Amino acid sequence: MQDYVGYRTQHRQEKKKKKTWWRWLVALLVLIAIFVVLGAAFKVPPFDTAWNETYDGLVWMGRKIKAAWPFDGNEPAPAAAWLPEGKKSTNYLFAVTKQISGAPVMTVTIVASYDSETGTGSLIYLPNDLLVNVPGLGLDQLNNLVDLDEGRIGKTLVTVENLLGIEIDRYVLGTDRDLRIILNQMSTTWTVVVPAKVSYKDPSLDLEVNLSAGKQNMSPATLASYLTYAPAGQEIALCKRMQAFVPTFLDASDDIGQLVSKNASLLDTDASDKELAGIWQSYAALGDRLQQGTIPVKEFKFEQTVVHRVDQEALSAFLKKYLKTDSPRKQARRFKVEVLNGNGVPGIGEDVASKLDMKQFQVVNSANADNFDHADTVILIYSSDPDVADAAEEIKRELETGRIEFRPMTQDIAEITIIVGKDYAQK
Repeated sequence: MQDYVGYRTQHRQEKKKKKTWWRWLVALLVLIAIFVVLGAAFKVPPFDTAWNETYDGLVWMGRKIKAAWPFDGNEPAPAAAWLPEGKKSTNYLFAVTKQISGAPVMTVTIVASYDSETGTGSLIYLPNDLLVNVPGLGLDQLNNLVDLDEGRIGKTLVTVENLLGIEIDRYVLGTDRDLRIILNQMSTTWTVVVPAKVSYKDPSLDLEVNLSAGKQNMSPATLASYLTYAPAGQEIALCKRMQAFVPTFLDASDDIGQLVSKNASLLDTDASDKELAGIWQSYAALGDRLQQGTIPVKEFKFEQTVVHRVDQEALSAFLKKYLKTDSPRKQARRFKVEVLNGNGVPGIGEDVASKLDMKQFQVVNSANADNFDHADTVILIYSSDPDVADAAEEIKRELETGRIEFRPMTQDIAEITIIVGKDYAQK
């Protein structure tokens, strides 16, 4: 009898345990549902922050599983294999130029910021008409800098570093024709959703582009133009086109290593093939984790035209969201330089300024010397500071002429004065 009672008692206890287990499960599901509703749907603090972190973690976990899947042929390269030595994050500057009226015009400027520890990456777009402060040259539009730099990217790089307060680790400079070649190798037809009717003449690729709103099938040439050209006043729209196309481009990136090795010689870059393939593969693996944004701007009237200028009030929050870097811009000393034309050749001051490293020198004044009869170039220094003396030697090496002289301080504008003589003009 006791065994029978014990059995029934034991059976009731097991049923009670099962009911308790189900109650706990239901309660947990209800809590999860409340968390999702408050965090994802209504974005109630602090549930929204917790939800974003949870969602990012789940997505990243899914990507790691996908990357480890044995049939996946596009596994991203380990971050340590392509990041600059000793760094956990990196910033790349990507730029594309077009030939307009016989001069290179930069129409695409993108900063790619990537963090290997969190597996996050962003693309920051800068409108090509952005009014920026160019070290040593004052205000100018971003699209003019490559031409001012005689086809190089140095002035653009320094300007973007100063603007964002970061260090650019690598740069990639190409043309719209380079982009057309790469797009053609990836696919002969591209399907793109055009948000609004587009009609213009592209002088660089010599194309008439007429696209209706909606889904369109484009050739590589038309797509290269669509991503790199917009009539004046439509610079922000061009940034939005690029943002919308990037996921399609990354999804189509199958043979990344082969594409890089085949096309790297087309580009002006200081990145190795391994680094280029690494960042491309890593961004292709981001999927929905990729963040994209156009730097906040306001319209500004400049030389009888309306251009864009950075919205300084909104910039800090924007950078906090999109920058992934652990390497802020190093505030190295920059020497103030005055350039005086002592030979009478027009434009000589600008020519000399273009020879100087804008990271090291800031041209604070450019004017005529006391006369145009200076036979020799003279580099004047006003301090016994050895750093100033070394900087003067660097200027002499860059100009490939000149002698260095010490003078008592007669002005407080510059640390170094360059009087450009006839020897420089006759080189």
